[in-house]
Amino acid sequence: MPRRVQPEALDALSADDPAAQRSRRDLRRLHHAIGTLPILLRALDRAAGGSPRTILELGAGDGSMLLRLAERRAALWPGVAVTLLDRHGVVEERTLEGLRAVGWAPSVVIADVFDWLEQPIAVQWDIIVANLFVHHFPPLDLSRLLSAIAARTLVFFCCEPRRSAVPLLGSHMVGLLGAGPVTREDAVLSVHAGFRGQELTAAWPQESGWRLHEYPARLFSHCLLAIRGSA
Repeated sequence: MPRRVQPEALDALSADDPAAQRSRRDLRRLHHAIGTLPILLRALDRAAGGSPRTILELGAGDGSMLLRLAERRAALWPGVAVTLLDRHGVVEERTLEGLRAVGWAPSVVIADVFDWLEQPIAVQWDIIVANLFVHHFPPLDLSRLLSAIAARTLVFFCCEPRRSAVPLLGSHMVGLLGAGPVTREDAVLSVHAGFRGQELTAAWPQESGWRLHEYPARLFSHCLLAIRGSA
């Protein structure tokens, strides 16, 4: 099944469109169903040599995943400064309050990821994460994105759709979770745009000093964990 990237319906909707709001609620349910948080926790526990000081989430959406991460790791990782980047400003104040309540310091950046990454490198992040985000990019943009990330972080982790028969079957059944029409359409497109084998490793900049771990996770996910050699 060759990789095929097509525009997804949610990307064309304004942030306040009721269909977009429903789709974001659907995505929270999907993350629970496919086990994104446990996958993320295992990867970061493997990568983090100590308590990170800074975390950036690309394509952060409503910020709910980063809040769940904070609630599970704040006791071990106190005082982390976290940045949620998305081109839509949909992070609710209660999410930011939840991050502050566990001792993390949140900030929100509303920008296109490439516009933001083209800015001069002012900060190197301890960790950059992305969940169901990287698959949106065709090959040339994917390589450009990963190169910009590699220049800005010590650790990168992404959890994306796995492009294979079982996830494709599952994508046709998300309506059983109560997903609306936008999510039902986008779920199938996401699997076709997903990854398998060592495709993300091949797109990562070919430079020394990185340890790359690309692997399938659970039934539906495909992950890349990149650790700079000194991390």
